[in-house]
Amino acid sequence: MDPSPPLIDKGSRIAWLGLGTMGRPMARRLAEAGFRIRGYNRILHEPLSTLPFPVGTDAAECVSESDLVIVMVRDGGVARDLFTGPRGILAGLRPGQIVVNMSTESPAEARSEAAACQGKGALYFDIPVSGSVVPAERGELLLLAGGNEDYRKNIEKPLSVLGKNLHWFGPAGSGMAAKLAINYLLASHMEALVQMLLIGESLGLDKKALSDALLESPLITPFYRIKIKNLLEENYTKAFSASLMKKDLDLLLAELLSHDQSIPEPLSHLRALYRRSVVRGLGEKDLSVIQDLLKSDSQGS
Repeated sequence: MDPSPPLIDKGSRIAWLGLGTMGRPMARRLAEAGFRIRGYNRILHEPLSTLPFPVGTDAAECVSESDLVIVMVRDGGVARDLFTGPRGILAGLRPGQIVVNMSTESPAEARSEAAACQGKGALYFDIPVSGSVVPAERGELLLLAGGNEDYRKNIEKPLSVLGKNLHWFGPAGSGMAAKLAINYLLASHMEALVQMLLIGESLGLDKKALSDALLESPLITPFYRIKIKNLLEENYTKAFSASLMKKDLDLLLAELLSHDQSIPEPLSHLRALYRRSVVRGLGEKDLSVIQDLLKSDSQGS
């Protein structure tokens, strides 16, 4: 009989796999909160040397010495390599351990990872996050969970350090489905904000004055408040990249098709818009960079 999964608390050993833009501040928060972190990243680079925990070069070894494994990588392809590689997660996983994948990938990929972990006697959750770097630094991410909620208490302590709210949606894959649905709304809001400013300009309005009015209206959201600054300054420093938005919209389309669902016309439009951003070499800029494309469209150029 497999051992029961541990209750993760301060002092517990956590393997953090994926120390990119989001992974670094998230893992740092856990280390500073008293969890014993050991990190792993496919590519060693200078920012990793400033982290307050050791970073190893062998994922399987890192996993084997931990109670909880957290994965935070760019996409499902990277996660698949990390899980199935010769010195990857499954090579080091032991019965009774817990794996939490906080990346964003397809629900089907999450279900496959859950089955593989179950085959090793381990417990799996897919808990992607909604939010970018600043919420990650502040521990204010929105956590979207899939997996067996009976074991929610086992992972609540570390998750409470990373996010302000944990929402449960059902079995493995449900967290990923929730993230894709929310990112569809995110893409829609980004375009709506850009179009509002462009329409105002076409009517002879000053963009700054129109933005100031929106900031005082009941329509304003924290997201709009942040992105208005990007748009006014035409500063597209990456918080959430255009290429990642394209990836998530592609995943959503594929998931709808796999369920024989009709494709909403706005989804097709948004996918095309973000695909154009990537083709034009703007993929690693912030998703607000679509302002440049839509401005060119409105000017007929």
